[in-house]
Amino acid sequence: MSAHESHRGAVCEGQCGEVSMRVEVPLKTFKVILGYFYSGTLAISTLNVDEVFEVLELGNLYILPEVELALAKRLQNNLSISNTCMILDTARKFNHAELTMKCLKFMDKNAHQVLKHQSFQMLSKESLEEVLRRDTLIEHEIDVFKAVVKWSRHNQGVDIKSVVSLVRLSLISVEDLVLVVRPSGIVESLKILDAIEKPIIKSILPYRAHVSPGVDVAFHFGCSVEVIKDEIVIKLSFWCIINIISIEVIQNTNDTSNCTVEVSCDMTHWDGVGNIDLSTPTQQDIHFTRMPVRFIRIVDPESGRKDVLNYCLLKAVLNNTIP
Repeated sequence: MSAHESHRGAVCEGQCGEVSMRVEVPLKTFKVILGYFYSGTLAISTLNVDEVFEVLELGNLYILPEVELALAKRLQNNLSISNTCMILDTARKFNHAELTMKCLKFMDKNAHQVLKHQSFQMLSKESLEEVLRRDTLIEHEIDVFKAVVKWSRHNQGVDIKSVVSLVRLSLISVEDLVLVVRPSGIVESLKILDAIEKPIIKSILPYRAHVSPGVDVAFHFGCSVEVIKDEIVIKLSFWCIINIISIEVIQNTNDTSNCTVEVSCDMTHWDGVGNIDLSTPTQQDIHFTRMPVRFIRIVDPESGRKDVLNYCLLKAVLNNTIP
């Protein structure tokens, strides 16, 4: 037999012979899948999150969509501060859109705790970018930036330019830009200067905000009445997207009647959204284009007074509805 024929035989044997694939699977995980093959039911009620991950991976390997769906539902019902980052990475890995969205919404509402948890540093770069793109991530931007810095230190060697670009620097105070962002060394000086300039020339910035249709956000998320110089304003606990302000005049006032309701995100740029009549005790609704709001005040256009809240004894209630 020639060398050429010998080579053909070896190749044929390698190509045509029996091929086996060995996958290391924990016994408990394998028993769950084996039980499903025999009975059509999944015994997953006693599985912890790590074991659910193992079964999910095996279900994906064997192309069992009904198993993946059941396990994804279980993970949805067991989201927590400590596991949501891991579950998000897993959901994206196996293309589970519903589970991915559940994780993102959970992180939106619990961002303050999730971003500070150690597991956040284990998040994949792709998942981190998806989180940072969200307008509904409820956390102050300086704390978002600090979380990104910690993530970058834990993931050294990863190109973080695309990650840093998703931090909304214009929402960070000048003081924090100078004392926190600049010393980190991960943001170019020109971008810091741009971030300082943008709030001066623009009234609309890319605020992250609560979006809660039909919810009285002033009551649900909390608000306070604050005196700032000669102004009395209602300050929401965080930015909220709203399009209705309902004001109840509890006691009429003789020295002012028609006033303007104004809203702001930064106490610098104010927008008038409607007028109210303070001469008669009544509830009045003001409808306007949905926008992010943090501060509310009432201004007497004739006298210029901005302390009307103190004298009119009125109550502001906010409702957020889809237009």
